[in-house]
Amino acid sequence: MSDFIGYSDTSGGLNEPGESDLEIDESLSIIDKIQKYIKSDMVLHRLFVVREFSEVANEQPFSVLNFTLLPIIEEVVTDEEPVIRQGLVEQIPLVTKEFLRSGGDTGYAKILHTLFPIVAQLATDRNPQVRMSAVESLQDMAKLIKHEDLELHLIPFVRSLVNDSTEEEHRVQAANLLHNLAPIIGEAMTKQIFLPFVLKLSGDPSFRVRKAIAANLGNICQTIGVEATTEQLLPIFLSLSKDEIWSVRKGCAEVLVILSQNVSPIERYSKLIQVFEQFVVEDHSRWVNSAAFQNLGPFIATFDGSQVTPKLLQYFTHMILPDKNRFPESDLVTHCAFNFPAVLLTVGSSRWSELSETYSNLVSDTTWRVRRSLSHSLHEIAKILGPAETKSSLVPTFNLFLQDLDEVKVGVIKHFADFLECLDPQLRDHYIPTLNSFVNDPNKWRFRKLISKQLEKLCSLFSLKTTLTQIAPIIISLLTDHVSKVRNYAASGVGTLIQLIQNHNNNNNNNNNNNNNNNTTEDDISSIKDDILSTLKSFATDNSYTNRQGYARMTYYLVNQIDAELFDQQFLPLFLDLVDDQVPNVRLVVADVLSTKLSTIDRFENNEQIQAAIYKLKQDKDLDVSFLSNNNEEREKIFKQASTKNNTLENNQES
Repeated sequence: MSDFIGYSDTSGGLNEPGESDLEIDESLSIIDKIQKYIKSDMVLHRLFVVREFSEVANEQPFSVLNFTLLPIIEEVVTDEEPVIRQGLVEQIPLVTKEFLRSGGDTGYAKILHTLFPIVAQLATDRNPQVRMSAVESLQDMAKLIKHEDLELHLIPFVRSLVNDSTEEEHRVQAANLLHNLAPIIGEAMTKQIFLPFVLKLSGDPSFRVRKAIAANLGNICQTIGVEATTEQLLPIFLSLSKDEIWSVRKGCAEVLVILSQNVSPIERYSKLIQVFEQFVVEDHSRWVNSAAFQNLGPFIATFDGSQVTPKLLQYFTHMILPDKNRFPESDLVTHCAFNFPAVLLTVGSSRWSELSETYSNLVSDTTWRVRRSLSHSLHEIAKILGPAETKSSLVPTFNLFLQDLDEVKVGVIKHFADFLECLDPQLRDHYIPTLNSFVNDPNKWRFRKLISKQLEKLCSLFSLKTTLTQIAPIIISLLTDHVSKVRNYAASGVGTLIQLIQNHNNNNNNNNNNNNNNNTTEDDISSIKDDILSTLKSFATDNSYTNRQGYARMTYYLVNQIDAELFDQQFLPLFLDLVDDQVPNVRLVVADVLSTKLSTIDRFENNEQIQAAIYKLKQDKDLDVSFLSNNNEEREKIFKQASTKNNTLENNQES
């Protein structure tokens, strides 16, 4: 018999059966299939029907579950194949939900006295994958059990594992369960019952048990709170951090961050910094050393800025210097780059001088994954440092990343507008040619898509004149892109542009300027505004059906983004004309926008034109158009009706 997930050496599954041997008789009902194939010599047959248990539970009345399915489950739990036992234990939480739903008190009793003990039994299975799945299932089932029953039915099982002096693996599983179940049983029971278990397992003679409890302190400290963690769990952690076995200490290094988040600031400063230094200075295990360094950035982020000592920050900057570490590891550089923004945010811009050299070294690192991490977070660094420091320290980096590999470049393009927002306004204009270069590159549609997602923000970063003369052409270009995803995202940014134009018009009217000596610039702006509005509205009547689709998509956003009167008078009539468009793909979008957007807006609730348009599209000869003319609730009803009809047809065919 095999101890691994798969077929045993004696299983029929390895005898290369013919196609006919593998087939399942589809003429049988699902219950008959299970009853026939659960005793098959072929593992695939048994696995197939085991994975059908939850479907049976969902479809059959409780009487069938109780008198037919439950006895089969009790039989399968002893199957010789691990893959079958794992499949069973993964199905039981789903079956449990149906026992609760349809079985009432009787179903609940079956859960407590039959299903729950089966999962508990498999949590100590000889196969590790089965045990792992059983622990997860036990956690899921515990959420469904009444709190008062947990102490009667769950705790005794955990206690038996903790006190099992003969089976080391049982005590390891106990440590895993303490972690998984603590959030479910709650603060009071975790303090009262689980903490003594933790204390006992932390002194276990088996290092595997001590390692398991060290690695599983996270959920427990989060459940019991700061005071109890500081007073009761921290001493256990400190003891385990000095364990003679390196794997136990490594477990402590891996939970250092979550423990730090749940102890008092005084203990964090006075004791946990010492523990970290012990791991990286005194410990002779490279694995402990590496685990501690990998968690250093998140560890620093648990402090208040003033609590981070220069020495602790120096440990972080030395992560990228092989000559400073006794156990240099290239992966630490990646960790340093990834955690850099969190560390800087914690200590603040006033301590940039302690980190700037490290940042420069990371930016020039030869590993592109390191630079990619930095490119994605550059805008966050800029927000922390402010415009002046960003200009001197980060603009060169931004320019460098714009010339880097595409894998690196994508980070700064994705956050292009966010970074520009951190610059002085006069400096932003210098990057418009760069923006144009991405938009006009026919080979990089994904970059164009990323720019399209930022159009709304880009419109707000420049002067009106710059927006109208340089950003608006970019928007119009992206609206006509040959890639549909680019066009779709571009449509979401049009409203901001139109609203800027409208606000400018209103401001001019409010000023009531009677001066006849209007300057040429203002006249030019007025002309450009008119041209932009005309161009956008012309999409509705364009010869290209994709542009007419684009107009319909624009409408989806415009209705909420621009002034209601402007929308109703200038944009809505053109949209409603598209109801009669000869291309079904245009009517598809129109139907979707009408049913999911316009019809949900209060001012259109009794609008005769809107209602007439929806009615007309519901009668459309194209079935997809007529379907999308329904709102989401109506669509769901249609789906259910179709599903019921299909099931009826299938049942009739089987009969």
